[in-house]
Amino acid sequence: MSDIYTPGYLEVICGPMKSGKTGRLILELKRLDHTNLNYIAFKPDIDNRFSKGKLVSRGMSEEIDAKILNSEDPWRGLEDYVLKDIDVFAFDEANFFSNELIKIVRDFQIMGKSVLVSGLDLDFRGEPFGPMPGLLAMADRVVKLPAGCDYEGCGKRANRTQRLIDGKPAHYNSPLILVGDEEYEARCLEHHEVPRS
Repeated sequence: MSDIYTPGYLEVICGPMKSGKTGRLILELKRLDHTNLNYIAFKPDIDNRFSKGKLVSRGMSEEIDAKILNSEDPWRGLEDYVLKDIDVFAFDEANFFSNELIKIVRDFQIMGKSVLVSGLDLDFRGEPFGPMPGLLAMADRVVKLPAGCDYEGCGKRANRTQRLIDGKPAHYNSPLILVGDEEYEARCLEHHEVPRS
């Protein structure tokens, strides 16, 4: 956490579904409560799974207030906070934002603001997701969290997200973004399936 005191610091927390990304982000922000750093958290408008206006982790009882940003144009709504006395900007579910988030984070770094980001690094196909590759390349620190494979009887280290439709693996040509929770499992590479035919 001491690196967060460095102006322009960027930390990216990533991994598959159920790996504890949001929980880790909440913990990092809660730690700042014992410092003189001011922070603010944001989430995309399309992520309405658990709570609107809060970061919520399925594995923790902790939650934190969050402002809602337009996922396609995240700058709209952010401009109100840029000149305020905020040291650390946090973005949850960054994979749902447009690539505009990369430029926003870079601008914040240049301004000396620290940034914490969490999100899926890979989509359900197993391919880099949204702005995450660019943010990972810019990061001062990457925290890559695994989950346990949900495939029956496995439990191995999982680094993929499996989308299920009617209990079966989603086809490669399924829509890229389908916000949900029960439709997804964490899977190891061996049990991650993406049919193409």
